[in-house]
Amino acid sequence: MQTNQAEFKAKTNHSISSKSDDFIGFLSGYGTELKYSNAAWKAIEPELGSVLDSFYKHVLNYPELSEKLGKDGQKLAGIRSAQAKHWEFILTRDPDAEFERHSIKVGEAHVRADLDVQWYVASYGRILQDLIPLIISKNKLAPMKASRLLQATVSRFFTDMVMSIGTFNENSRRKENAMRTEIESFRNLKNLSKTVEDVNGISMDMAILSRNVRASSQSGQAISAAVAELVASTEQISTNSEHTAKNADEASNSVSEGLDAMQSVLEAMSNIAETSQQTESSLTDLMESSQQIGEFLTVIESISNQTNLLALNATIEAARAGEAGKGFAVVAAEVKELASLSNKAAEDISKRIHALNQGMGTIQGSISGSLEAIEQGQTLILGANNLMDELRTQVSEVSGNMQEVSNILHQQTEASHEIASSVAGVADLSTENEQTLAVMVKNLQESNDDFSSNAGKWFEANSDRSLCEMAKIDHILFKKKVVDTIMGRCQWKASEVPDHHACRLGKWYDGFDNNGMSALPVFKDLINPHEEVHAAAKQALECHAAGDLDGAFAGLKALDDASHEVLRALEKLSDVLAAEFEKSA
Repeated sequence: MQTNQAEFKAKTNHSISSKSDDFIGFLSGYGTELKYSNAAWKAIEPELGSVLDSFYKHVLNYPELSEKLGKDGQKLAGIRSAQAKHWEFILTRDPDAEFERHSIKVGEAHVRADLDVQWYVASYGRILQDLIPLIISKNKLAPMKASRLLQATVSRFFTDMVMSIGTFNENSRRKENAMRTEIESFRNLKNLSKTVEDVNGISMDMAILSRNVRASSQSGQAISAAVAELVASTEQISTNSEHTAKNADEASNSVSEGLDAMQSVLEAMSNIAETSQQTESSLTDLMESSQQIGEFLTVIESISNQTNLLALNATIEAARAGEAGKGFAVVAAEVKELASLSNKAAEDISKRIHALNQGMGTIQGSISGSLEAIEQGQTLILGANNLMDELRTQVSEVSGNMQEVSNILHQQTEASHEIASSVAGVADLSTENEQTLAVMVKNLQESNDDFSSNAGKWFEANSDRSLCEMAKIDHILFKKKVVDTIMGRCQWKASEVPDHHACRLGKWYDGFDNNGMSALPVFKDLINPHEEVHAAAKQALECHAAGDLDGAFAGLKALDDASHEVLRALEKLSDVLAAEFEKSA
């Protein structure tokens, strides 16, 4: 048998693979030569139609096989023709490199048809069940020939099956490797999506922090300017307070001098009042003396009148006496003249005394009025003196207070300088924090770029669960791009944002054809939050474009809330898809 195998192998093309060469040698032997396989084909060919009819009749009884024939068996004719040519090929030539390539090609066709390897082997068995009786029936009178033909047929069929089945093994290995790769890629992609989610989870917080730091920096600068103005104002007020305190001291001194002057005036007025009172008293005494003189003048006037009357009587008597009375008449005339002069003098003195009394009365009235004015002046001066004294007290208090204010302002100025220095430090720190945040954002973006690159390597477009994890990454980076635009780190218009149907997740969702899966609540729970994410993104970007920073951050908040819902829904959906994958694996 070994000799026959060696002879058979010598006839074949040794360019075939060494393993196939071993299989050929193992299946070869006496009776498997080409002349017997050719004779077998000649016996089979006339009955090939009935053999194929029988085979496909059995195939149609099994849905897993019949579906390979196409709808309503539309592929059957082509498959029958190819199968007949294939049998002719393997039965009419030696197993060489071309034989191997042909068998592999046939095997690949069955692999592409997704035929299970067990059904593939069973099909060979089904065919042989019809061919063996056929060959025997045609060689009833030549049993040895029938045996040789059967040996050659079985050898060719099994050689073909062994060579072609390698494609199933290779396909199985490819599937296994693909499965392993998919599992590994999915695991990597899932870990990556979790990493991206964790790393970018702070993007919203960083945006808020960046906004606050920027506002703090701006406020710090404004406060610094205000503190500088406060320091300048405080220093000016301090200077003014010192001047005011100095002026208050001078005013206090002036008030004290005024009080001294008022006191001197008061004393002078007291002296005037006292002198006026003495003058009034003297005038009173003088008027009393004038009255007494008047009384004396009345007596003198009475005496003068009496003397004049006596002189008149003496003149009358002298006239009666005649010559004897002439001397007496002269005396009487002189007495009369003297009495007349005395009377005139008394009248004149009386008039003068009356005028004197009137003048002294006027003076006394004036002095009385002066005394009243002096008393009123003294009262007013005393009141003014009291007011001046109170004013001096108040001015002294003001001076003391202003001095205290000046001291406090000096301390306040020093404190303001310290505040200004601290505020400047805070402003510098805010600027440094903003720069640090910018570096962090840059590093985060570089990490995201690396994440995206790795995700592209591990993403399997035909895998639903892989797309589910990729959708998480897309979604996170989508939100990050909106945040970066709001913070001025990139440009993205609201009109450029796709709606929830045009993104990768939306396209996959809308095109998902697993009815059982798409009917699950976990699948439907994704619709609303996903739509809200896109709407909130547009709202945030529109507000940003309009300069409404508060509105933009309100949109970011809505985006962030909806984003968490989307990620939770995707995580649940990923778990369901993973469980479905494990069932089908």
